[in-house]
Amino acid sequence: MATRDVPPTLLEELRRDLSRLKMEAMAEALDDALDEAQTTQQGYATMLAGLVKTQLLATNRKAVKRRMDYAKFPFQRHFNDFDWAFQPGLNVQLVKDLMTMHFVRQGRPVLMLGRPGTGKSHMSVALGTLAVEAGYRVRFFSASKLLADLYASLADSSTDRLVRRLATVDLLIVDDLRAVPVRAEYASLLYELVEARHGKRATVLSSNLSVTKWGDVLGNRTLAASMVDRLLERAHVINIKNGRSYRTEGPDAPPAEDQPAIDPPATS
Repeated sequence: MATRDVPPTLLEELRRDLSRLKMEAMAEALDDALDEAQTTQQGYATMLAGLVKTQLLATNRKAVKRRMDYAKFPFQRHFNDFDWAFQPGLNVQLVKDLMTMHFVRQGRPVLMLGRPGTGKSHMSVALGTLAVEAGYRVRFFSASKLLADLYASLADSSTDRLVRRLATVDLLIVDDLRAVPVRAEYASLLYELVEARHGKRATVLSSNLSVTKWGDVLGNRTLAASMVDRLLERAHVINIKNGRSYRTEGPDAPPAEDQPAIDPPATS
């Protein structure tokens, strides 16, 4: 049945009804589908299946975009542009196992530890992107931004609401826990969030500090130790010991003679 064989008024009514049902992709593909059905002598079921597939693909693309917007990744990163050979201390097999998203389905934490520039943020965002594409709700925070938001919520007593909202996200990514100006409330706020997600939702947390130093950053060693205890339960740990920095040793790094002197990282 070609487009010309269908009364114009019926076609217009069908397009209008599809649009009302929010099936714009089907409405736009209708003419081509009818012409192809005539050319290839498709049956009605085959033509309809093709239209439905077109709509499903369009709907999925929109859903992925909505989840990507919600995630608020600071940049795009994927594993297809990750240099697996650059970092000799990286447990490549573990990272590739994480790419299957089993840890998200199981609500397990992932801790990424290593000096600055070793690829922790790249891997975190790349894992988050895979999770979005797989249909999960993901939210990315730098650790400093998350702590600031949690602290700000104390002013209007919205902490419980913020924690409840973040507790339901399938994958929470907390990137780059490092030395920050300490507030006495940081440890209890972050502990509350970790506790709310514990055993239920997956969390990726990266840091260039040893976990023994987190208490100094958060202002309370006892609470920080309790938080680490919960994170380590069933956790996957990527510890890039003596890692190379992409920023100073990678292919886009400036020549060694042009780089400023940098003090070596403190040992943990």
